[in-house]
Amino acid sequence: MRRVTYLSLICSIVLFVGLGCASNSIKSKSGRSQNISIEVFYSESADIFEILDNLSDWWPEFVWKEYQEYWLNNFALNKSDRVLLKKYSKIRKKYYNDIDGKEGHPLKNRNGFFSTAGSIDADPVAKAFYSSNLLEEALLKVKKIVSKEEYEFLVKFYAAFSGRYTKLIEESKSGFQGSIQKTKGSLSNPKISEYFNKVASFYNVNERLQYRVLYVWWPPLSRTNATPTGLFLVMRQNPLKHKNLDFSDIVAHEINHSISAHQPIEQKKWLTDEFLKICPIQDKLKRYRIMEEPLAVTFGQLVFNEKFRSKKFSISENLYRNPWINSFSRIIFLPLKTRFESGEKIIDGFIPEAAGLCKDVLDASKKIGG
Repeated sequence: MRRVTYLSLICSIVLFVGLGCASNSIKSKSGRSQNISIEVFYSESADIFEILDNLSDWWPEFVWKEYQEYWLNNFALNKSDRVLLKKYSKIRKKYYNDIDGKEGHPLKNRNGFFSTAGSIDADPVAKAFYSSNLLEEALLKVKKIVSKEEYEFLVKFYAAFSGRYTKLIEESKSGFQGSIQKTKGSLSNPKISEYFNKVASFYNVNERLQYRVLYVWWPPLSRTNATPTGLFLVMRQNPLKHKNLDFSDIVAHEINHSISAHQPIEQKKWLTDEFLKICPIQDKLKRYRIMEEPLAVTFGQLVFNEKFRSKKFSISENLYRNPWINSFSRIIFLPLKTRFESGEKIIDGFIPEAAGLCKDVLDASKKIGG
């Protein structure tokens, strides 16, 4: 999870598939719409935005260097381009504001070690592109956010690079259909809608939240990635190299971050304090890695796959490229699954139990080290 706004869910599962947006609303057996609402489709405006936003390198810890590397190897970047990208970066920094993002210590951040509430609406410029289908539509929304001069610049900015990014956009339009259909097929199961609602209940979140899963171009690398931003899940894959892949478990992982961000602030802080009283690991890990990511891995890759994609379920496979998250997710799997399936909430005893397991790991590591 890099951009944590993490975006964040709820109503029937609604899937917008393909380049158009024909919706399919699934209701529960009771006839009521489910609280979790998801749209899965391709947005040209989001695709263009992601390519150039990452190319700009406006925030080194926020963007993906892979876009820059690909562009430099395949397209030219002249002096004029760099001037445009620099000015674009200033606009991005000006309008991005996560009021919770600066404090990294879990005992000082009001969100503790969970996804931040401030990140949900931190990026209005990105939201304009993610909530649109075409570039022109997105720019009209941006016009209401930035100054007149900045708006006029952005229109020229996207026009200046269009001759080069058009090729990548054409790849996306022709290549994403298979993956969208696969992911749609998995998520169309009504029981999955019930699952997401139950996850929201576990976190004590009752808001009705609607999410867009957006497929955007990614360089032809062996790996893919996804990040939640506000009310959106950005799925990065190469439309030619990664065809016909089912990413429903990745959606489940990222949606967990989105739900987590919407927990009551007081609850986040209290749960964090209770955990760290038992297992004082806060100075050894970044705050999101302590529990936020292990919970998303457990709900997304383990519980979700065991329930809905049994062939992909594995407790022994590499779940995350971080040894703590990879291991602790396995450790909390059975306790979390047991409490979750019994209808408990996160405030009903899971955190002290997880903290005890965390302390066991710390104590064992000290003895092994000694």
